[in-house]
Amino acid sequence: MNIKHAGFTLIELMVVLAIAAILATVAVPSFRSVIQNNRLATQANELTGTLNFARSEAIKQRRRVTVCVSTDQATCTGGTAWAGGWISCADTNGDLAANCTAGDTLLRVRSALTGGSTIAGAATALQYQPDGLLGVGMGNYNVSTPGCTGNEQRTINITATGRVGVTRTLCP
Repeated sequence: MNIKHAGFTLIELMVVLAIAAILATVAVPSFRSVIQNNRLATQANELTGTLNFARSEAIKQRRRVTVCVSTDQATCTGGTAWAGGWISCADTNGDLAANCTAGDTLLRVRSALTGGSTIAGAATALQYQPDGLLGVGMGNYNVSTPGCTGNEQRTINITATGRVGVTRTLCP
């Protein structure tokens, strides 16, 4: 009686493992780029979403709404380190200042960005007027990550009319 054993030989197994290792070394760097690109898009969209929300709330509530840098997620902490987080608030105390202080209504909170991402912009706060126009903070804000290559950086452009746009730009 002849019994045949089905299975792999050691040589066949080693060939398959070698091919898998070669494919992994080719695919991993490309996959890293995809993850980094998606992270940048998500983080740029989060700030864009907060700005669009603040603009619509300013129009809806007919009062000034501020979006500012906040590392404690409770008050405007100043500086231009947007990667540390931000908050938005409605000016319910009537001080008309571009900050979130006692008496203002906190609308949205965003904690620090992950992955070492940075957001570079000159303004410490943006403030929308009751008509939806931007009173403070117009300009460009660049979102990038360490090791950024090619045109993976995102630039958020905020106009005086309050419109927000995102474009891909070359990394620094």
